Amino acid sequence: MFTSKTPDAEYKRLTEGDDSDAGENVQSQTSKRLSLLEQSFRRSSIIHASILLLEVILCALLISGFMVLNQTRRAVGSKISLDGLSQLGSYNTSMKFQDGSKHMADSHDADNYWRDLLDSGGVISLNTEWARKQGLRPSAQSPTDPSQSIYQVDVFHALHCLNAIRQNLMSETPPPWDETHMLHCLDYVRSQLLCHPDLTLVPTNDLEEFVLDEVHTCRDYNAMADWVYRHRWVEFPEWLKTKAAKNKGHEATHNHTMAEPSGHDHS
Repeated sequence: MFTSKTPDAEYKRLTEGDDSDAGENVQSQTSKRLSLLEQSFRRSSIIHASILLLEVILCALLISGFMVLNQTRRAVGSKISLDGLSQLGSYNTSMKFQDGSKHMADSHDADNYWRDLLDSGGVISLNTEWARKQGLRPSAQSPTDPSQSIYQVDVFHALHCLNAIRQNLMSETPPPWDETHMLHCLDYVRSQLLCHPDLTLVPTNDLEEFVLDEVHTCRDYNAMADWVYRHRWVEFPEWLKTKAAKNKGHEATHNHTMAEPSGHDHS
């Protein structure tokens, strides 16, 4: 026997349009998801692009900074090159002045002292291109090396003048008197003192005499002399001898380099 299905057991028919609405809902949700994914991708792309752009900018800044630093190093290097020339200008040492009157006397020892002091004459040979880059005025070309120019460290000019004054004042038989040269030398020493005034403050006990042995802040003369020796024009003494031979043994009266003969005999 068969029993009939009750109305509760019957399947309800879908109302018209239910199937299409479900499809549309699925598509809508899918579209939304795709839209969200697209927006997320766009945001991610913008972030990555921003980071990449920032990295490019940083790299460009680093490269530019390196180039500027390298150029600065080259510029500074050219200024302080040649074995530490600029360092010689620093007042980085000290000394006490002592009585050196014996160096001014009319004696073999004094003559030898000045001969050693003025041995190189402060005449140096510098690469012409380097000198040009330093802004130095053009100078005479070395007769022994066309790539070099000849200069003098100026303190040797003043020392030469001081020695010439010493010889004329102290020597029993001084070199021939040249008033023009002596006045020039006195004026040159005056100019040197005005150009490099020593600002050391020295005390006094009696308001008349001021102490001699106060500590003075100085440039390192020995370091300068070593630098001059390393860059000296090696052929200069021989060149002077050759020139003197051409002049029949008479050197230039105003030769502001080597120590001049004292013109007297200590025998």
